[in-house]
Amino acid sequence: MKKKRIIAALFLPSVLGITLFFIVPFLLTLSSSFKSDLLPGSKYHIKNYLSTITNPMFQLGVKNFLIFSIIALASTVILSLTLAIFLKKTGRNFLILFFSILLPFVIPSGSTAFFWNSIFGLNGAINRILCQYEMEIIMWDSSKWSILIPVFIYIWKFSGFFTLVFFNGLNNIPEEYYEIAKLEGAGEVLLFRKITLVFLTPTLMTVLFLSFIATFRISKEMFMLFGKYPNSNLYFIQHFINNQLANMNLPILSSATVIILVFIYLLMIPIWKSAQKTSDDFQKRGENNISTKRNLGKREFVIFFLISFVFLLPIIFTLSNSLMSTAEVVSRYSTIVTEQNIEDLSRRGLHFVNITLFPTHGTINQYIEFLRNPMLLRMFWNSVFIVSFVLIFQIPISVAASYAFWRVREKTNLFLILYIFLMIIPTQVLITPQYILFHILGIKDSYWPIVLPAIFNPIGVYIIRLQLQGFPRECIEAAQLDGADEIHILFKIVSPNIKASIVILAIYIFSEFWNIVDQAVVFIKSVHLLPLSVYLSNMLQEDIGIISSGSIIYMLPPCLMFVACLLWANQSKPSNILNGK
Repeated sequence: MKKKRIIAALFLPSVLGITLFFIVPFLLTLSSSFKSDLLPGSKYHIKNYLSTITNPMFQLGVKNFLIFSIIALASTVILSLTLAIFLKKTGRNFLILFFSILLPFVIPSGSTAFFWNSIFGLNGAINRILCQYEMEIIMWDSSKWSILIPVFIYIWKFSGFFTLVFFNGLNNIPEEYYEIAKLEGAGEVLLFRKITLVFLTPTLMTVLFLSFIATFRISKEMFMLFGKYPNSNLYFIQHFINNQLANMNLPILSSATVIILVFIYLLMIPIWKSAQKTSDDFQKRGENNISTKRNLGKREFVIFFLISFVFLLPIIFTLSNSLMSTAEVVSRYSTIVTEQNIEDLSRRGLHFVNITLFPTHGTINQYIEFLRNPMLLRMFWNSVFIVSFVLIFQIPISVAASYAFWRVREKTNLFLILYIFLMIIPTQVLITPQYILFHILGIKDSYWPIVLPAIFNPIGVYIIRLQLQGFPRECIEAAQLDGADEIHILFKIVSPNIKASIVILAIYIFSEFWNIVDQAVVFIKSVHLLPLSVYLSNMLQEDIGIISSGSIIYMLPPCLMFVACLLWANQSKPSNILNGK
């Protein structure tokens, strides 16, 4: 009886938060989708659904988004799995490579938007090369190849994080399975198909869920580069949702949301069922089977260097520009021919960017200008407060709920399905009903509408639960025989041995809420309460002179947090119980 009460107490905070901040807003969304307005007594009908389905912009957004999602998800999953296997085989030599490929995930979107604009803009680096060879320049925002721009950005930004998730999954596969199969003559392809893929199925499912959710996060870069109304080739469903949100057209927004969610679940649930069936057959997996350290070969070193350089290039570019004078930045990146760049490459009055990784005359004036602005510093600390608050509360709540799920998994399958259902709902979809809820509660224009849904986000439970599936239950039984209760087991035995998942969750949380824009714009009206990410998202159009210095300063906290997490995870060792001692 005591065990049941403790499990219920661990589970309760997450369930209450999910109910209030996710289920209630979703029910509001569902109800609004059948109404013509929000006035009391409005009749229910299906006109909103008919209007949404027949809306040409909705159809265009869905078509483009599906094309983008298929290309981006397939490319990212293949690349991430390949990198994870490469890292697993080479051991712990490549901590710096981990840093290189994961860094894009944690840095804010506004920090690199200027880089992508310098590559794909009308006067960008690609068109500069075409101009040098007397070829026709490409209007990237209207070209038939324009869909590749968000695909490239997506791969660069998210493949490192999914590599970490795959890497954690690979470390949970017992090494003895490979050794036995090799003794029986199995080759690399057979080992991959019959062992790696089978045991990696739950991890693969997690990556598919998270990568699909991430496709909606690419909208930040899309808005910064192409605005609210881009060319038809780049008009995604996110644009349709955000434009309806900006116009507060809740009935159409709600009906579009329900249609999208129905499509998503019809697609994802069969995949999840298949993955669950496979993973149920292989519940007992290894723990932290890290490869042994070995020296780098020449080919491995070249691969290591090239991968690191590609992922770090936008950051190096931003750092270089932050050390340039304002005059040099303007002369190199202005689209207009000026006295400073008149001798540089141009065509018909259009000046092409002149990218360099080394400033002509280094200066820190841009940093000084940025740091002297009290409003920007206030926004910086606002960001620190938001992300710290979410980290402090979401991690323990997610760990506790995940443990409760795991201990009574036979009785919580319905809850797990509900958590997955809510996890896939895009952030933009719930903003409006959450706004209505917090308006009723009287706590709008504050941080509460941002941090309360954040600390109960179901994605944390899903990430932690994945690693718990492979936790040896005999350890729990041995602890119970010694008289340990559920709280002792959770904090003394389980938590120290799921550090990899906690690190993954911490990095995910920091990235999500250090880079927050949509929720802040909707829920916060007081300028002095806004996070710096909102200002950075507008810097591309407003102030090129200090964009790079502001971006570098804003990169520092996630970089420090990221390094701390990697070092903590790298130094941690499994407990004696897991080693059989």
